[in-house]
Amino acid sequence: MKQTNPWLAIWVAPRQTMKDTLKSDIHKQATLILSIIFGGLTSFWFSRSETLLLASTGNFLPLVITILIGAFTGPILYYGFSFAFGHVGGWYGGNGDVKATRKVFVYALFMPGIFVGLINLILFGLALLTLQAQTPILRTIVSFGSVMIDLTVVWVFAIFLIAYSEAQKIGILKALLVIIAMIGCLAGLYIVVDLLAHLLIG
Repeated sequence: MKQTNPWLAIWVAPRQTMKDTLKSDIHKQATLILSIIFGGLTSFWFSRSETLLLASTGNFLPLVITILIGAFTGPILYYGFSFAFGHVGGWYGGNGDVKATRKVFVYALFMPGIFVGLINLILFGLALLTLQAQTPILRTIVSFGSVMIDLTVVWVFAIFLIAYSEAQKIGILKALLVIIAMIGCLAGLYIVVDLLAHLLIG
């Protein structure tokens, strides 16, 4: 049977995709690259509004610094948070399998997150164009795209939830409790990145 592309399959069949990936190994170097790209795109997404405003005037240095610093959060998520998620899952009746949880981060967070991050990057470029050319079509595209990204993020959360419950062999509710408990830590990580970038920029 021909193997389905996980970049596409994770969006429509997260549980089955996770079952398939748990049976195979992952490439360490490729995983590291994916984590770095994810970290950079996510830090761009959570950049300060003043940083984005500076970029709109042609001063991209603050934004570049933020993205470069944020890129390091990807490996932190992969090695640190996956380790924590794996062990905490064991407290809730899961198998505590850290290796399986790392695959969750790769297939159910990094891969869909990179896709959403790239779309967000394109929308940012279109938003810059709307500042130069005030056309109703561009404004409509940006507005519609922003709404679609918000909806997609909700589904990415659901994908991660389903994949994590499959990897840990626990129910959706228990998986949700673990993820909620860890989201605060994740938000704090990107707040630290933002503050650090702001301090370096001066």
